[in-house]
Amino acid sequence: MAKNLGDMLIQEGILEPAIVKKAIELQKKNHKKLGHILIEMGAIRSDQLYHILEKQLGFPFVRSIEEPYREEAFHLLDIGFCRKHAIAPVLTPKGSLRVYTSEPMAPGLLNQISFRTGQKVEIAYATDEAIQAYLSHYEGRLAPSASPSSSEEFVAESEETETSSPAVQLLQHYLEEAIRRKASDVHLEHLIQGVRVRFRIDGVLYDIDRPSEEIYPALISRLKILADLDISEKRLPQDGRITIPFEDRQVDIRVSIIPTVNGENAVLRILDKGKEVLSLDEIGMPEFLVDMVKQAAERPYGMILVTGPTGSGKTTTLYGVLKHIARFNRKILTIEDPVEYQMEGISQVQAHSEIGLTFAAGLRAFLRHDPDVIMVGEIRDKETADIAIRAALTGHLVLSTIHTNDAASTLTRFVDMEIPPYLLTSTINLVLAQRLVRRLCPHCAQKATLTSLEKQSHPWVGNLSTHWKPSGCSECHQTGYSGRIPIFEYIVLNEKIKKAILSGLSSFELKEVARSMGMLTLLDHGRTLVEKGITSIEEVEKVTMWSE
Repeated sequence: MAKNLGDMLIQEGILEPAIVKKAIELQKKNHKKLGHILIEMGAIRSDQLYHILEKQLGFPFVRSIEEPYREEAFHLLDIGFCRKHAIAPVLTPKGSLRVYTSEPMAPGLLNQISFRTGQKVEIAYATDEAIQAYLSHYEGRLAPSASPSSSEEFVAESEETETSSPAVQLLQHYLEEAIRRKASDVHLEHLIQGVRVRFRIDGVLYDIDRPSEEIYPALISRLKILADLDISEKRLPQDGRITIPFEDRQVDIRVSIIPTVNGENAVLRILDKGKEVLSLDEIGMPEFLVDMVKQAAERPYGMILVTGPTGSGKTTTLYGVLKHIARFNRKILTIEDPVEYQMEGISQVQAHSEIGLTFAAGLRAFLRHDPDVIMVGEIRDKETADIAIRAALTGHLVLSTIHTNDAASTLTRFVDMEIPPYLLTSTINLVLAQRLVRRLCPHCAQKATLTSLEKQSHPWVGNLSTHWKPSGCSECHQTGYSGRIPIFEYIVLNEKIKKAILSGLSSFELKEVARSMGMLTLLDHGRTLVEKGITSIEEVEKVTMWSE
């Protein structure tokens, strides 16, 4: 199937290249199948189309689907999806699913259908006329239903009680598959050319499904009902949450819906409470850095800050610190948004800014509860910074995150928030910066020699002579990667760093001072992981400013 239909028709002498080129240009505008466009142009007859396909591809196209009719097939694939993709689902006597298509070269069709149904699918081929006749036969047997003009509220209410609804089953399938594949987010997107569902896995978005536009409004309505949102509101963003059972645990899902010019989009953030809190030794830190973090965590007061972009694993690192601290029988309070892990022995508070429970308000309340350790989800404004600094000065250990590019920038960010430098030098124990890189799949990674040209393109690799490249196999879903691991850099506030802060040095100058003292940088740690075959050169470069 390496050749496309146009090439086949030209090779057989049926059409001139100019006609095929014109049909392809039309296809880019109306997105119809190339064969249908050629038929509409009068350039080819349908019998010629299927004759050339049968000859070139080596399998027949049936002119009539004569298999026994079983309506249960449309419980697996709804009629809207079948009409959109011109497919006919048939349940065989053995109960397996056979799908007829007139488009043998449709990209990803088999994977889409397997994903939607959860079944292994057998593909067969039929003319478009045979498929349309089969679908019309199904629609003719449908019992009279509610008027198409029925309100969306009625559709949604019906779904709530009818768990066999295709939309209900499809949404449940998306959620369970996302949890099973350890996705962090599910994206439901209504685009110009249809609907798309994507999972973010190990920080990368993957196309999962293309549901029909007919079923999409019901998917969004079902989602709104589960998240206790207003199903009639389509003009404003809405946020909510749902909890679903999965295997032996409960999984929290944050729901965010926004209106776009094409329809409503939804992002579902998966917060799996069943995830185990990793210890500092399990996170992936170098051994010497684990010891350094433990020493900072065992101090009775001060601040430990973790910086990095959204989704870089900062919360996982902070909970590793909390897990170490919890052994010492200290009172620990946290305020987070959202609470991503649940941990025995600590008191966790969910921030609700809409009712006034901000990070700053939570910190003020915490100071009246005699804590030893306080964790605040993020320091994002002067008020929160002021209270956190004061708490660290008055005998509390404060853990938090902040959004900056590197460890040195964290220190200058506080100065930008009008925190006096002398307070920083009195309170901050340790600053960690981190990023997440994908781990190479251990089943298919390939070792390669670094050429002189590659060394010139990646000068930060130094004297490395070999590296490992992603390949792709069934174990990693052909991505070449499996899971993620953090890379770190750090600044410990020793006397030399404190002096540099008090003298008003820039973040770049602070970083140079730290480097001169042997600081591990993100690139240093990344190079070590590349040398060990844990990640690739491309992954390190993707998350670091390697040119520095």
